Amino acid sequence: MLGSSALLASVLLHRSAPMAAAQSKPWDDVAYWAFADRMQDQLDRHWDGRYYTPTKATVNSNLLLTHAAAALAGHDGPARRDDRAKTLIKALCEGPAWVTKPTDSSQGHKPGWRDGIAGGGIQHLVVDTEIAWPLMIAWQARDALGLDQATADLIADRIISTTKGSFWKWPTLRLNQINWYTRMYVAAATVGGDRKDLQNQLLEQVRRFVDGVRKPMAGATVSNLGGGYRFHYLPGAVERHKYNLDSAEYANIVLGFLVAYKQARDAGMPPLDSARAEVVRAWSERVLSGYWTHAGYLNWDTGLGFKRWHQGKKLGLSQAALLGIAVCPELAPNQSWAKHLLDRGFELFDRWTQRDRGLPPANAFSVPSIDDDEASQVLAAARVQANAAQAVLYGLGKARSEEPPPLYAYDPDVGRLAITTPTYNTAIVAVSRDAFPYGGVDIARLFDGQQDVAGGVGGRPPASFGVVVRSGGKMIAASQHAVAGGSTDPLELLEAPRGIGNNPQPFPHRPYAGAFKMLRVRGTARANGIAIQTTHRFEATFIETEWRVTGAGGKVIEAIFPSWGSRAKVTAVNRRGERRAVTDGMSLRDVDWFHVESEQTGYVVVVEGGKSATKPRPSKQSSAPKPGPTLTIRASGTTIKARIAPAKTVDEARAIAVQLVG
Repeated sequence: MLGSSALLASVLLHRSAPMAAAQSKPWDDVAYWAFADRMQDQLDRHWDGRYYTPTKATVNSNLLLTHAAAALAGHDGPARRDDRAKTLIKALCEGPAWVTKPTDSSQGHKPGWRDGIAGGGIQHLVVDTEIAWPLMIAWQARDALGLDQATADLIADRIISTTKGSFWKWPTLRLNQINWYTRMYVAAATVGGDRKDLQNQLLEQVRRFVDGVRKPMAGATVSNLGGGYRFHYLPGAVERHKYNLDSAEYANIVLGFLVAYKQARDAGMPPLDSARAEVVRAWSERVLSGYWTHAGYLNWDTGLGFKRWHQGKKLGLSQAALLGIAVCPELAPNQSWAKHLLDRGFELFDRWTQRDRGLPPANAFSVPSIDDDEASQVLAAARVQANAAQAVLYGLGKARSEEPPPLYAYDPDVGRLAITTPTYNTAIVAVSRDAFPYGGVDIARLFDGQQDVAGGVGGRPPASFGVVVRSGGKMIAASQHAVAGGSTDPLELLEAPRGIGNNPQPFPHRPYAGAFKMLRVRGTARANGIAIQTTHRFEATFIETEWRVTGAGGKVIEAIFPSWGSRAKVTAVNRRGERRAVTDGMSLRDVDWFHVESEQTGYVVVVEGGKSATKPRPSKQSSAPKPGPTLTIRASGTTIKARIAPAKTVDEARAIAVQLVG
């Protein structure tokens, strides 16, 4: 029998508290530099005496940032490489990466940089910015690095002359990505450029972006954000464009403008007016709650699909938002939460490096995103390392840190509900617009509190969560089937701290996001005259789901629970604690609960309304590249209910099951 939810949540939260506390120690400057030093041990093998290889200018500039920051902070360790910093400054300011004639790329401009420190490479907003910002820090560290005046002046010339070019000058803007421009203006002002540009250009960029949150900017078709503060990647395209579904990575990249804004304010720039600041604060809260997990990783869905999903190099760029939220209380709440998540992200990258005995793969979880190559792998590590160095420069080593409570974020118009707690994270993504192959009214994935895959990263039936209906062995309906084009009411929040229903007011003063103790949400999938109504209850340590099927006419109804990895297994456990492998057609008469054991972690499943079980192994899918066997429960009627909770070990699973069974 499924027990009292309030008592169960209290018991499980108490059980998990020691583990959470052990993981939540705030990082100080020593910890940040120790991480940077460990990364440097991995990156040193890419130094060839002139450059870091692969010879992307952005790889080298991020490492320059770390080396220069180490000098500026007086750090003594592997991350400090004064000689390499001087070599890289010369290469970036005088070598073939610096161009005075535009390339023939779509973003060709002069003067500026291209992303090949030894020659070649594209011109792009990110290239200029990721070179100018580290050069700015090197200029600030000029005395510690022992730079002569001519070199310091050369750095200043390169940054200022680039920023004065038409490619960067107000009112120029690419899409709605103000983050690049704000950083360039700050870099130029820092090294001796006109500080009036911080108001005439930087502040104007921010004002224009905020004014475009609720209504399109001049020349745009849609606003910069959706009604729940989700991000529109293509403001010049229509709302239904798949790229405008959302973009966890670019939302964070753009919100990273807070870093530059804070530095501009410190340099004397007037503040953003209170009305606009209120909008940014609401968006910041939505970003933190809806795009991050307690493990310090992105709660990742993106309309750009496999062009961006789980790319490590985008994770490093996205951490700019956590840095910005942590240092800019004027425009963002929850500084202590942001620092905590940033620190956990560094811990996660550390664990991955130790597990892989080297730099983590370019793309996480084996997903087939583009740029799955060594250059992207090294760039990801260089960016994350540079973020740790910047955390020191921005004073985060002395800042307050606090583990967030369970967080949620809800976007009513597309039916996305993101959930993260100290013990698990997941999301419901009802609408896909064909941007990615997963989604529906069931949870799209399940990670544990350390961002290990418990039950898949985004599969379709049978490699997914949910209920399927079969006739003659053929699947004719499934709850996990995303709406391609959109829907007016894909999900309905039944209980939540801020707003319920399926069509709340757009752009609320406080977003449909933040802390929660319990959430309930309902959605219905329909196909071939069959309706599958799914109701989820999310609590701090477990998820309870009930499926009600109508119109099935005696057909086979199955609840499915995926696993991850080639060594995954599914075990049935009876009341006596005896464990046995699930076999085809196994009766549930002597089964108390199931343990789904994935590659690094797993989860407990307690079912009510089941008759028998099996465990087919699905074929590999693009968004489920490493499926293990799927626990499949045949329903005894038209209603089936389950509770699931992550469990790292067999002993932990046993303790959790005692509480879940009730």
